Amino acid sequence: MCCGRLLAQTPIDGVDAADPSAHVELEPTPGAARLARAFLADHTTGLDATAQHSAAVCASELVTNGVLHARTPITFGVTIGSDRLLVTIADRGTGRPASPPRDDTRPSGRGLVLVDAMTAQWGVFDEEDGKTVWFTVPRSAP
Repeated sequence: MCCGRLLAQTPIDGVDAADPSAHVELEPTPGAARLARAFLADHTTGLDATAQHSAAVCASELVTNGVLHARTPITFGVTIGSDRLLVTIADRGTGRPASPPRDDTRPSGRGLVLVDAMTAQWGVFDEEDGKTVWFTVPRSAP
């Protein structure tokens, strides 16, 4: 799913379907998160450093989840709205993201906690052929 299709069906604060967006197809490989961060950096020059950092951390977490759990190609999208930056991660997997029970001894499993803490909004949009996980961050620090 592209950002425009998501925005046509789901109202998201600070972003509109007509706002400029860009997408890239990523293979489900270990390098996908790095490629997503590079794509994000190329398309968010001039945005607040905090927004760029938060978006990069959350994008890394969600793309990695797609690689590990969906194991399908990923469509990574970036939309620069009037007030917020929207990032979408679409895959063809059937499962929904879920945080495992808290366990401070486990070396992983905190990605969605980070996403929840670092974003203004996030969610999952289910589709017939997969899902799109999305989040927004403010374009500038409050």
